[in-house]
Amino acid sequence: MNACIPTHLRSLLFVPSDSERKLEASLRSGADALIFDLEDAVPEEGKSRARKLLTHFLKTHRTSISPLVCVRINGLSAVHLLDDLAAVVPHRPDAIVLPKCRNADDVHRLSDFLSAYEHALLGSTQQTGIIAMATETSEGVFGLGTYRNAPMRLRALMWGVDDLAAEIGAFSSHAGTELTSPFSVARTMCLLAAAQAGVDAIDAVSTRLGDEAQIEDEAARARRDGFAAKAAGHPAHIAAINRAFSPKEEEVAWARKVVEAFSKVGASGVVRLGDTMIDRPHLRLAHRILCQIDGED
Repeated sequence: MNACIPTHLRSLLFVPSDSERKLEASLRSGADALIFDLEDAVPEEGKSRARKLLTHFLKTHRTSISPLVCVRINGLSAVHLLDDLAAVVPHRPDAIVLPKCRNADDVHRLSDFLSAYEHALLGSTQQTGIIAMATETSEGVFGLGTYRNAPMRLRALMWGVDDLAAEIGAFSSHAGTELTSPFSVARTMCLLAAAQAGVDAIDAVSTRLGDEAQIEDEAARARRDGFAAKAAGHPAHIAAINRAFSPKEEEVAWARKVVEAFSKVGASGVVRLGDTMIDRPHLRLAHRILCQIDGED
């Protein structure tokens, strides 16, 4: 099973790398991971400047940044790819976010590039992770079944909305607060593909700048369905996402009771907890909940 991103990770904030103000402000966002964006958030004419700004920012702050450091590079077919990697690999990012990923073959290609850059620039001491944005194209949606055989660098699959909507010609991805069927299918398939691959699933950025209650409800539904974390495009979303993905007191209490119940029966696959029978899948869920609390298991 591939190594997952840390179980306490709840929120990932996309940060445009062409803005010194936004780079500095990201350090105060409260996000569990920062995704410094060299791709969609940066216009074509600003790519070189964004790389220079990000390089200077990481040189200044890398050792003191508490959240995970991730970088969304330009895609495998972009002319900026090698320049992006050359700029960021020396600063030891925790993960590279690969946009418009079509299948596991794309992850293998990026993994090969990373191995070369790590060897040349870091002496092969780094194992940079990869987060694949896996539903930004229709080809990517159909490639979701390939990630079982992805490299060990793959940490998570993230599903996305806007690029897919543009490709299929959808005027909107939502009907009210609910996803329309094409996007609901892509979201569900991404979640199942991540489970098959043994990595985490990350819910898409909300393009709505609504109140915190709306964002928190969207994040709570993502957690309910099995997503490990949610991405954000605005710092104002982070507090609501973190609340939604933090285990509730009653969940922690239940998890501890499950672990205690199984500890008393040894190898038994089924135990009684109050008026219900629980089995090993419940134990796995209990451990997952407890691992979100200071690494307890």
